[in-house]
Amino acid sequence: MGKWSVMELIGMNTEPDKQDFQEIYLSPYEVEASESNFYSQENIEELADSIRMVGQQQPTVLGRVDGVYKIISGHRRNLANIHNIETGAFPRDYLVKYLYKDMTPAMLELSLIVGNAFNRRLTPYEETEQAARLKAALIRARDEDGLEITGKLRDVVADILQTSRTKVARMDKINNSLAPEAREQYKAGNLGPSAAYETAKLPEEEQRQIAAQAAAGKAVKHKEVAEKVAEKKAEQAAARAERAAKKAEAAQTAAAQAGLQAERAAESADSSATRLTEAHMNPPEPAEQQEWTTRDWAIYHLRELMGVASYITEDDLIILQDILMAATGRRDNERH
Repeated sequence: MGKWSVMELIGMNTEPDKQDFQEIYLSPYEVEASESNFYSQENIEELADSIRMVGQQQPTVLGRVDGVYKIISGHRRNLANIHNIETGAFPRDYLVKYLYKDMTPAMLELSLIVGNAFNRRLTPYEETEQAARLKAALIRARDEDGLEITGKLRDVVADILQTSRTKVARMDKINNSLAPEAREQYKAGNLGPSAAYETAKLPEEEQRQIAAQAAAGKAVKHKEVAEKVAEKKAEQAAARAERAAKKAEAAQTAAAQAGLQAERAAESADSSATRLTEAHMNPPEPAEQQEWTTRDWAIYHLRELMGVASYITEDDLIILQDILMAATGRRDNERH
């Protein structure tokens, strides 16, 4: 199959007959429910009565994967048709109009979510689960089928679901951090989306306590959980501040010790230089100067320089460096 774009997927929830879907008539028993379908399958009998009275107003949409017809949207409609056949309202050989399109498993998963995103009223839990499934399906379709995705994945999810980036970020937090016990209460409707979002910020033990409260029928208010989160953040901030203060104190102690060591080293260096210069500062007597070798004079002048080292300029150092390089070169020549 060719590459898909996200913009093509956004349009999949409307007018599938204009998107290369083909019409086919099949028995409801010939199609399979998608294994990953997580949407509610309630009120089948009521829907079956409606189909029996006025007919099926909207065709069920299928994806044909390796020759097998799997439902993208219309799981309840298909169950309602089977119900009518099982109860004798429709004959056993009853055929239903479907729209289908060949696709890969990855695209079927993605199409299932996109195709169901707008045709039913979802619970907060289903919206959160839908966002997580959509994100995973987009990644799978990108990796397996070359789906072209541009921009941040969170933004793409928000665009497809036609919701805000902030809401998608909150659902991500719930999906990634809500403890299983709290998630069950969220699914059951005992924990609202705002309370679930705040609960997801707490440690698991505290989340389990909130879940137990919800399971016992006690109301879990968003404000109360938010206050608990704020208290926890304040405690964490205080702990971080205490650790930072201890580190700063240790750093000050280390700096003081280093300063003391440096001061002692400087005093030792000054003492060594003083002893050296005091021992060798005396110039030779005029009668002795003829007996001094070049090496003796060099040592004498170097020791003299040590006594005035703090007054030596950068230009002076360049001259000394030239002397050193010349002397080193002559030494090396003699060795070779």
